[in-house]
Amino acid sequence: MCDAVTVCAVARSCARKAAGAAQRARTALARFRQMLTDSAIRTPSLMARLREGTAAIREDRELLAGRVSWLDYRLFLVRLYGFHAGLERMLTSSRQLVTVIADAPLRNHKTALIAHDLVALGVDRRDLAQLPRMTFAAPFTLAEALGWTYVVESETVGGKRLARRLARQLPAEILTASAYLGCYGDEAAERWRELGDALDAFAHAERDGDQVIATARDGFLRLRAWVQPALQPRSSRIHA
Repeated sequence: MCDAVTVCAVARSCARKAAGAAQRARTALARFRQMLTDSAIRTPSLMARLREGTAAIREDRELLAGRVSWLDYRLFLVRLYGFHAGLERMLTSSRQLVTVIADAPLRNHKTALIAHDLVALGVDRRDLAQLPRMTFAAPFTLAEALGWTYVVESETVGGKRLARRLARQLPAEILTASAYLGCYGDEAAERWRELGDALDAFAHAERDGDQVIATARDGFLRLRAWVQPALQPRSSRIHA
C-alpha cells in the first residue's frame, strides 16, 4: 500500500512539473511572438522609409508652374531625356536589379517615350544623340540601383498629375506629345504598388536600406538640379 501511495504521489509531482514546464514554454513562446510583433512595428518597411526620407525633396509642385509655353515644355523634356538616357544605361547594366524588381527591364524605357514626344514637338530625331546627358559613376551597387529606381518611378507617377495641369495650357501638345507623362496609363497606381511590394521584400533591407534611401535622396536632388534650366522663371512667356 505504501509503495502504491508513493508511486501515486511521485506521479502527481511529475505531472505538476510537466504542466509547469509546458506553461513556461507557452509563456516563452508568447513573449517571443510579441517580440517579433514589436520588432515589426518598430521597423517600418523600406517603402515607408523611402517615402519619409525623401518627402521634403520630392515635391513637384514647382515643375513647370505658372504660365507655360510649348517651348518651355520641350526644354523640360530635353532635360529629362538627358537624365533618363544616362540613367537607363546604368540601371540596365545592374545585373542584380532584376533579383529584387523582376520587371526592371520593362520599366527602363522612358528615354524612348521622351524621344517620341520631342520629335512630336519638332526636334529632329538625328539631333537627340547630341543632347546633353547626365553622367553617373559606374557601376551601381544593388542598393544604389534600387534608390535610383525609386526616383524614376516616383517621377513617373507624378507625370500624370503634371499632364493634367499642362493640358489646360497646352492641350494640343499634351494630346500629341505626352507619351512620357502618361507612362503606364491606367496601370500607374498598380505599377507603383508592385514596386513597393518588391522593395519591401528586399532581403537585405535592414543592412542596405540606409544606402537605398541616401541614394534616392541624392537622386531627387540631382534630378532637380539637372532640370533646373527648364524651370527658371521668366518675366514673360509667349504661348506659341
